Amino acid sequence: MLTRLNHGTVTMLKQFIKFSLVGLVNTAIHYGIFIFLYKFVGVYHLFASGIGFCFAMANSYVMNKRWTFKSSGSDVRREIIKFIIVNLISLAINLGSMAVLVELFSIQPPVAQLVTIGVTLAVNFSGNRFWTFKVKQEDLVVGRNS
Repeated sequence: MLTRLNHGTVTMLKQFIKFSLVGLVNTAIHYGIFIFLYKFVGVYHLFASGIGFCFAMANSYVMNKRWTFKSSGSDVRREIIKFIIVNLISLAINLGSMAVLVELFSIQPPVAQLVTIGVTLAVNFSGNRFWTFKVKQEDLVVGRNS
């Protein structure tokens, strides 16, 4: 039996759905650049992944700030620094997972890249939702960020 969800839960669910949609776009950017560099240019898989990640990260900041979390924080500099920190942690997880899957388990880099992109979703959402674009409690109460 479903119970009535409170406003904060509904807001977080909406944000997670938007974050996931933004994530699909960023996955296409990340994976597309990775495949291009790895398959067609011959760039080492970890380097190709890192470059793709950086392009996706730039797009992610803009889309998540404006659409997902509707952040209007006045301290953009601090927000960008937090965003970069969250994404560097995600990048470390991504590259570490890639190295393990490719080097230890002999999984082909394109397949390993798809797996690792999925692994970083939770880290990125949590870090950005609860730290980078943290919603003030009064905004939730009044409903300004839904």
